[in-house]
Amino acid sequence: MTRKDQILDFVKKNPGHHFRGIQRALRVSTGVLQYHLSTLVKENDLIVRDINGTSCYFPSISFNEDQFKILSHLRNRVRNKILRVLLDGNPKPPSELKKELSVSSPTLSYHLALMTEDGILEKVLNEKGTSYRVKDIGLFKGLIIEYRESFADKLIQDFVELWSR
Repeated sequence: MTRKDQILDFVKKNPGHHFRGIQRALRVSTGVLQYHLSTLVKENDLIVRDINGTSCYFPSISFNEDQFKILSHLRNRVRNKILRVLLDGNPKPPSELKKELSVSSPTLSYHLALMTEDGILEKVLNEKGTSYRVKDIGLFKGLIIEYRESFADKLIQDFVELWSR
């Protein structure tokens, strides 16, 4: 398998990864990866999407806008942690998320705002204040189940097992 084929295969199995994520996973030099990604995009084998200022790579199969966004957010370490906590479908206030994730308030606010703006999360207002939940849990389930091998963390694997029953 050529290096170009390895890169294409990786992106097909792990859609939504950014440049450094691909580079770390495949242990390939910057120049070689830039060349092959550029070639794969020119040949219409890959699509590159700018999502929140980050270039994310996807195979040239049909993804809708929500799927592009969800997969790219799942590839971000902090947003992935937030989404894992919210995958049970229950709204959670920022104070509870902060405790579970051990992140600063500004960091949490930043990532919650990005995902809310992208329509991944929705705000739920109640008598105690604002909470957040995943807007379309069914879409998440489908993507996580389909690409489960690309999500190595234990919590997501546990949800896949639960949802697959």
